Amino acid sequence: MTEVVWSRLGVEDCLRFRDLAPGSVVHVRPGASFDPDLPPMAGQLLHDGDEACFVPRFAFVDGTAYGVVVDGSATTVIVRPRADLPSTAEVVAVHPTGDMVPRNLLRFYVTFSAPMREGCAAGHVGLFSDAGKEMVGALLATEHELWDGDRRRLTVLLDPARIKRGLVGHLKTGYPLRQGGAFTLVIDPGFRDARGTPLRSRYERRYEVEGDERGLVEPDHWDLSVPRSHTREPFEVGFDRSLDFGLLGRCLHVDGPDGRRVEGSPEIGPCERSWRLQPATPWPPGLHRLVVNPILEDVAGNSVDRVFDRDLTRREDEPRRAGAIARSFQPR
Repeated sequence: MTEVVWSRLGVEDCLRFRDLAPGSVVHVRPGASFDPDLPPMAGQLLHDGDEACFVPRFAFVDGTAYGVVVDGSATTVIVRPRADLPSTAEVVAVHPTGDMVPRNLLRFYVTFSAPMREGCAAGHVGLFSDAGKEMVGALLATEHELWDGDRRRLTVLLDPARIKRGLVGHLKTGYPLRQGGAFTLVIDPGFRDARGTPLRSRYERRYEVEGDERGLVEPDHWDLSVPRSHTREPFEVGFDRSLDFGLLGRCLHVDGPDGRRVEGSPEIGPCERSWRLQPATPWPPGLHRLVVNPILEDVAGNSVDRVFDRDLTRREDEPRRAGAIARSFQPR
């Protein structure tokens, strides 16, 4: 008889099968039912020595019963134990950080203090009007969540089909946000970390909505604050609009007179409207270049080389299809 126990395979929780016949087909369903009409959990059956482990695509939930079927026969119902662990994870940052966002805002970044569980964001992240009503359909419903490699930063998209004019979603229901209105981003405490424990507390962040942000990102419109040579004063860049937090961290750098990248400590300013570089060594005299990757976007998805929601009648919105753009400066 096949024995089923809770176990781990590497860093992943799994169901371990002992005495499982080679070539067996395993289905695991949440709940104590063996109803064949219920879809089984997505996952992989992996071999670990003489035993096999079922590793789910999305983590098991503490306190939940699972029905296990082997080769079409009901085998066992196994209950995931509840871990008696304190809640420690919390939301530590949400971007954009400004109080005002454009009506055609494209995304949020939510950063947590600890690695989080995948597959449950849709049920615990939402937008609410000032009247406390959930703005159903404002966020993009997607099967695949957008996490960084550490599962600490989640990218939350507003539905682009409602932002791009001319698409069915926009024509049918309009923009997710209303100009002149306000809304609150809410992450409720049911969102669980990688250990299965809920957040320490509910998180709320209120925004007001202004007009649309349209047009290419124009590095030529940025203000450069040039440092003195032979000092470690920071080089600072002021933007004409709020730029995308996630892309800012990797789309700007400075090359020195020798063509090599200037090493130092970059920092994104308040409301994502500025960027500064504190050099590791004093600035040498000579020509420097601020290099901008053309994929850099503003908060509405407009980049250096294309407008997210392009007006075909505006020639200035035509794609550039350009390579990296550079602004030259010389330390004083």
